Amino acid sequence: MKTKLNLFCVCVLIALHLSTSTTVSIMFHSFTSAFKAGYESVEKGKDIHISDYKMICTLPTDLLEKTGSVTNFNALNRIASFISVIAGIFCLLQFFYLIRNINRGDIFSWKNVKFLRKLGWALILLFICTLASIVIGNYEASQVLQLNGCEFSYTFAFSDATLILGFISLLVAEVFAIGLKMKEEQDLTI
Repeated sequence: MKTKLNLFCVCVLIALHLSTSTTVSIMFHSFTSAFKAGYESVEKGKDIHISDYKMICTLPTDLLEKTGSVTNFNALNRIASFISVIAGIFCLLQFFYLIRNINRGDIFSWKNVKFLRKLGWALILLFICTLASIVIGNYEASQVLQLNGCEFSYTFAFSDATLILGFISLLVAEVFAIGLKMKEEQDLTI
């Protein structure tokens, strides 16, 4: 039990690290670019111009309209989207069941442990499907689009909170399970 708990704690820390990787990466690149520009400015004795950094995320205005693409990952992307919808609905149902039990006064129960575990794994599946869609979208866009001074980055996919929420849900489920086992052992002792 405690091995699972420690494993989920490590997973939460890794997910937290991945979710902040976008911000940390942007800060690192901004700092190194500014330092390099400042150093060159002092060395060459001329004013520097630092361009305004912009990030964009795009979606088609009409999802039924065919967009230009060299490769065709539509089937894989549709499967990932379908699984995402199913996983999202499943997450909502598990969350509502959990809240219903809590409102009924049934907080520390094996039913809630099962709901939390199902919720956690569904959230992780949702993250994986979202990541797959972003990777496919970036790959397809890189085949037809090139922007000067820009590269396609997958770090934005990891800023999605569903991975952290999934591991936190699994972590809470393990804490509940350990508490329930301790309670059962104590009830048998008395």
